[in-house]
Amino acid sequence: MERTLPPSADVVVIGGGIMGVASAFFLARAGRSVTMIEKGRIAGEQSGRNWGWIRQQARDVDELPLMIESNRIWRTAERELGADIEWTQGGNLALARDPVRIAFFKEWLAVARETGLDSRLLTPADVSAVLPEVQGRWKGAMFTPSDGHAEPTKATWAFARAAETAGATIIEGCAVDRITVERDRVTGVETERGVIRARHVICTAGVWSARLLRSVGIDLPVRIVRATVAGTTPIDPLTEIAVGYHPVVSLRQRRDGTLYIAASGGDHDVTLQSFRHLRMFLPNYVKNRRMLRVHVGRPLGRDVTNAVLRRRRHRLPWRTQRVLAPSASEEQVRKSVVEFQKMFPDLEFDVAHTWAGYIDSTPDAVPVIDLLARPAGLVIATGFSGHGFGMGPVVGHVVTELVVDGNSSFDLSAFRLSRFADGSYKKPRLVS
Repeated sequence: MERTLPPSADVVVIGGGIMGVASAFFLARAGRSVTMIEKGRIAGEQSGRNWGWIRQQARDVDELPLMIESNRIWRTAERELGADIEWTQGGNLALARDPVRIAFFKEWLAVARETGLDSRLLTPADVSAVLPEVQGRWKGAMFTPSDGHAEPTKATWAFARAAETAGATIIEGCAVDRITVERDRVTGVETERGVIRARHVICTAGVWSARLLRSVGIDLPVRIVRATVAGTTPIDPLTEIAVGYHPVVSLRQRRDGTLYIAASGGDHDVTLQSFRHLRMFLPNYVKNRRMLRVHVGRPLGRDVTNAVLRRRRHRLPWRTQRVLAPSASEEQVRKSVVEFQKMFPDLEFDVAHTWAGYIDSTPDAVPVIDLLARPAGLVIATGFSGHGFGMGPVVGHVVTELVVDGNSSFDLSAFRLSRFADGSYKKPRLVS
């Protein structure tokens, strides 16, 4: 990785998660000079802390075309990147014990069939055939055999190294303080090490995007959610399927036998930012209240103190918080492990380690992928609401189209930033 900041580039990418490194990779392959800047380390935050699922199943209908293409890219990624990323195409299985969930499956499948996706509804007998080890009285399930999973940190680093090989400059440990604009067009970025001039700037900064975009007058509504995962000691092979019993527990098994166990949803630690766009988020919170626990405590007090004293850490928080590594929720770990043991009572294992990561979620749980007209040259790819890892490769491809061609081969109208200002964003729905 480079230490020297270049004076200019065709494109500057902000953020070293899967979106940023995939964008750098595809842009470099398209012949653009690219500098990707990460304040901490590659895959340090959500892109190295997620479940590793790569699913088309139960996606928002507008995300489906993108995710189908992303799945296609993942299937050949190890060969294209020249790296082991633990890609496993074992399928995605969503279990159900109640008729409401089955009705949701049927409704979604009616839409998915139009795309040619291989998703199907399973009977209780089918569930036993697909996953014979699982116990319990199931009403049925939804299964997509073409879905898969990969190891997030390995995959993100593989894209970063491949981007460098293709000619991109990758810089870690350098914070971007603001995006620079002249006459309604981006001119580059101002970092703690100096200025880089560029005709295009790509914001893939995850949970930091909203604060960074405010430096150019852009209002992006996001809520930050803390999601917890538990990793076990290795066990004998259980399944290659990514399994979910929503919202109680989900799992995948790595090649070394380690299980990753988690529950859907997470915790929201209230800060001053929590009060922005509150009316936008309340309907979705009410709809999905079983999945989100709200906490008022130290984060809010610290935020208020910093704001009152106008401390630099409040104005430029990315300089002091290089890698966000929040504490795992002990309650979440306990509950998800207990539920997992009910489903697989014969398995013996220990929880070896736990971790958490912050997720940037939008009011409709759908990302923003947009080339803005003002300021011209700014592309936003953020707000993936906890299901962005699998979309990483296709987002890198789409970002490259937006920079090179000025438009995309995909319909991105559902992902435009302006939907929040004009009120056309999607109404509350159960998030899968």
